[in-house]
Amino acid sequence: MKTFHLDIITPTSTHTYENISYLRIPGLDGLIGIEANHANAIIALDIGEIKLNINGKNLFFSTSGGFTDIQSKGVQLLLETFEQSNNIDQNRAEKSLQKAKERLGDKSQDFERVNQSLKRAKNRISVFNKK
Repeated sequence: MKTFHLDIITPTSTHTYENISYLRIPGLDGLIGIEANHANAIIALDIGEIKLNINGKNLFFSTSGGFTDIQSKGVQLLLETFEQSNNIDQNRAEKSLQKAKERLGDKSQDFERVNQSLKRAKNRISVFNKK
């Protein structure tokens, strides 16, 4: 089975993974699957779950969006945030969800911003449950 190299770059860190056989990312229009020899592309990413398959093992990550750059030499994910499922603080995520729900009813709040906070919190809880 062919594999590829993956770099995940955030404002504060870089993570490198080798031997990726499959990568699933949250595109703005839905989930996108990437395997070795994928066509070159630059794709905007949404809040969602990233799934990697390395040597038959799945790893799950939460992201709040960014971009992916797919090239023949490998893939780069340029992300705002990135958390592996086993590193997510469940209590913090649940508190963020509760706070966002409370702010939804406050008409003085920016609805889009509150909605994005709600989406991020729900995503983190969902990814946490996949560890």
